[in-house]
Amino acid sequence: MLTTKKLHPVGICSLCHGITYRAEAIDQRCGRSPNGRRCRGAFRNASRDADWKECTACSTTGTYEARQCPFCNGIGWHFVRPGGL
Repeated sequence: MLTTKKLHPVGICSLCHGITYRAEAIDQRCGRSPNGRRCRGAFRNASRDADWKECTACSTTGTYEARQCPFCNGIGWHFVRPGGL
C-alpha cells in the first residue's frame, strides 16, 4: 500500500502543542482534551514552510513500520521555528 506524504500543519497550540490544518482555527482556543480537561491554549500561526521540518523516520507519511510514527506522533512533521511560539 502506497502512503502519501502529508502537508504540514498551519497552526500549533501554544500550550499542549496540538496541531491544526484549518487556517480559520488560528487564534482560536484549542479543542483538545488531554487528561480529560479542555486545553486552555490557543492555536498560533505556523503556516510558513520554515516552521516545519520533515520527519525523516516516516518520510512525512505519519506511518512507521505499519503504525503511527512514534517520532512525530503521526503528523509527519516536526515544529522547528527558532524561538518557538
